Amino acid sequence: MFAKKNVVAAAALMAMAAAAQAEVKIYGYLDAAFGSYESFTFNGAGAITTERSTQVSSGNMMTSFIGFAGSEDLGGGLKAEFALESFLATDTGGEVRNMAGGFWGRASWVGLSGGFGRVILGQYDNAFFTLGYTYNPFGSSMVFSPSMVSWYSFSLDPTAFGADANLGYDTGWVNSITYETPNLGGFTAALQFAPKESSGGNEGNKNNYAVSGAYNAGPLSVMAVYTNSGANTNSTAYIARQKNWGLGASYDFGVLKLQGQYAQIKTFDAVSGDEDSKAKFFQIGATVPVTPAGNLLFSYGETKNEFAGVSGEEKLKQFSIGYDHSISKRTGAYVAFSNKKIDSDFVAIDDDSANIFAVGVRHSF
Repeated sequence: MFAKKNVVAAAALMAMAAAAQAEVKIYGYLDAAFGSYESFTFNGAGAITTERSTQVSSGNMMTSFIGFAGSEDLGGGLKAEFALESFLATDTGGEVRNMAGGFWGRASWVGLSGGFGRVILGQYDNAFFTLGYTYNPFGSSMVFSPSMVSWYSFSLDPTAFGADANLGYDTGWVNSITYETPNLGGFTAALQFAPKESSGGNEGNKNNYAVSGAYNAGPLSVMAVYTNSGANTNSTAYIARQKNWGLGASYDFGVLKLQGQYAQIKTFDAVSGDEDSKAKFFQIGATVPVTPAGNLLFSYGETKNEFAGVSGEEKLKQFSIGYDHSISKRTGAYVAFSNKKIDSDFVAIDDDSANIFAVGVRHSF
């Protein structure tokens, strides 16, 4: 009996020691808003209509999600890490934006970190998404951020208006391996690779590559990104290769923080390799503290699209203004307005505009 008690005590001590070395947390972000939302509808015969609805919606400032993350100290400066994150709709309780139907559609990765930097395997944010949410006042908002709307949720292609985004991939890359350097005097860099992993006809699923570099020093932050991709994360369709690059910068003057972005997105024909389309995007914004707990947000972005074999160009212009107030460290409220306008030279697309106004609450945990 005494020996059994010793064994139980030793096992308990070992479990306590393991728990001390490992950390697991549950976290997330919930966002819900009430407002008036206008959206574009293309009827396929050369006309755009604007449809308006009043609704309670989820994820206006950032898409709601729940996540689990953990780490374990392996000794010698080496650490194991993981994260599992799932998008959710605060208004309905359903799943949203989970790529390819995966429950852990926001993130699912495991990796090792140490003095060498960090190596991550699984689904992980791609560098273009990081550039997008870091250098605009509305962050990763798929409603009010001009870069997020242009890159991930809207297209001006006259043959498939509004059906696809300018970027041919989602915010994260599945089946990827990512290496992030340690911070070297404010400089960091990352390499990302997502292999083809398929054969037998799905030519759209090709190798993806990304390289990025950033510098952060006090109030200054800059970032550059290049991606070369051929994967279609929304379907198994045969799609062309994209070659994209972008720049982002911000400077915090104290009385305001200026943020800017520029990007070019080029799509090439899957068979001939010729350039099919080119999108040029810029965004300039500012965050202005007006109270110790409140910020005014301003952002203007413009996307110019050109298509091979089609005369003229078209532009998507978006202006957003908002006020975000922190009620506590984890809870806040916001009010925001955005106007999207289409200016087109194409016969197939008429000019039109759409407005969005919303009042919302956000909570992180």
